[in-house]
Amino acid sequence: MIVMRPVLEIFAADDFALWPVGKYESYGYLVLNGELTPAEVGTAVMQIADCNDFEPEEKHGPCPTDPLGTFLHGLLTMPDLFAAGGFRVTDNATATVFVEPGCCNGLETWRDWLEVLNGTGLRLLRPRSVLDGRTSWRHCPADARR
Repeated sequence: MIVMRPVLEIFAADDFALWPVGKYESYGYLVLNGELTPAEVGTAVMQIADCNDFEPEEKHGPCPTDPLGTFLHGLLTMPDLFAAGGFRVTDNATATVFVEPGCCNGLETWRDWLEVLNGTGLRLLRPRSVLDGRTSWRHCPADARR
């Protein structure tokens, strides 16, 4: 069965102490699903908050002074959040990964995948590599589809 799963790119957070998080090596992936443990949920929130850490702008209000408020400020005030990660498409029968997350396959472009799923969006994909006669695919940004 071919499955498509959203994943977050994770970095090691050895010194993070605001709430419980899991132990991960940098540049690994956390699969987002309904079976996350409390520590995995904490890791996901930490990662999303860290990706949206920014210098406060006037429209977002002043940044709180406490460590938790400072860390969560972007997460709670940004209208459109960013999360490093993407989608991984895998054939569970063979453990073959056809699409890896990457810069051209971010979670923020999830709506583009609706075209792939309904059969009209194969133009969104381009070959990533060909190994042993198998082709891996990678999501292609709109401006590179020409």
